[in-house]
Amino acid sequence: MMGYLTKFGYDERYFNDLLIQTIAEDPVLEKEDDLKTSLCELIANGGKRIRPLFLLMATELGDKISKEDRYLAAVAIELLHLSSLIHDDIIDHSSVRHNVLTLHERYNKTIALKLGNYTLNRSLELFASFPFPPLHLQLADTMKQLCLGELQQQDNLFNFNLSLEDYIKKSDQKTGTLISASLVIGGILAHANEEKLDELKKLGSSIGIAYQIKDDILDFSGDSPRLGKPVGHDLKEGVVTLPTIFALEDDLLKDDLSQIYQQCNWDTPLLDLLCQRISHGESIKKSEELCQTYINITRSIAKNFPLLQPKINHLISLIFN
Repeated sequence: MMGYLTKFGYDERYFNDLLIQTIAEDPVLEKEDDLKTSLCELIANGGKRIRPLFLLMATELGDKISKEDRYLAAVAIELLHLSSLIHDDIIDHSSVRHNVLTLHERYNKTIALKLGNYTLNRSLELFASFPFPPLHLQLADTMKQLCLGELQQQDNLFNFNLSLEDYIKKSDQKTGTLISASLVIGGILAHANEEKLDELKKLGSSIGIAYQIKDDILDFSGDSPRLGKPVGHDLKEGVVTLPTIFALEDDLLKDDLSQIYQQCNWDTPLLDLLCQRISHGESIKKSEELCQTYINITRSIAKNFPLLQPKINHLISLIFN
């Protein structure tokens, strides 16, 4: 599957070969052919490579970085992202991702957890080869924020009083953090100054929040087969997202949801009707408007990076149009 790297002039074949090689040639999986094959298939099918793309973009702020180092760091950030997806699928009880069975469904939760931990370990091993203390501090903070975001989401399951502020914070931790890390690590490799690194962090945060809002909108308004999960999946799992927060301003809908929760009856047809009400209501429009606000913030920050601005604007168009 072609990601976005080729579209932006990067060597996608080199990246993919290095990514697969990192797993396929690791002696840890030497006697685990089935698991190695499954992991390599998951990697080969994996997404648009947005986080490696951001990292590679940021490395263009300097000119003394070898191709191998740039792409090795991009592979490491992709493995970290993959690890977070494996763990999220277990926590969220997701049976498919991009219409492919998740690892815990294909095997079991124990094996999936081990593979999630394994990809995290490989990521950290690759990052360990870079002798830049700020990079490792950024990586440590990234992992902390990812964990805090997941914990906050678990603490707020079925919380129909979740504030907009808490939602934005959680979205930044779960999604913005890793995009920010991709940009900041690329900037560190490019020897960018602290001011530029701070701007890269803000850039990643704003586009990450917009990306999460878009995903939450699609959970209600998207095409189920294309998404690889049923419409309204998040709400049925108790995850209160932005469209639901806005929809809960309707007291009648809030009462209906509260009643379903109190009865512990999440398979009721009433919930499907509520999801339809949300998907066709004003809450989707309000969510789209807030998403656009963060897109505009991203475009504004991108002006601080004239070299990257055209690529960032083009990427925004691809992701959000």
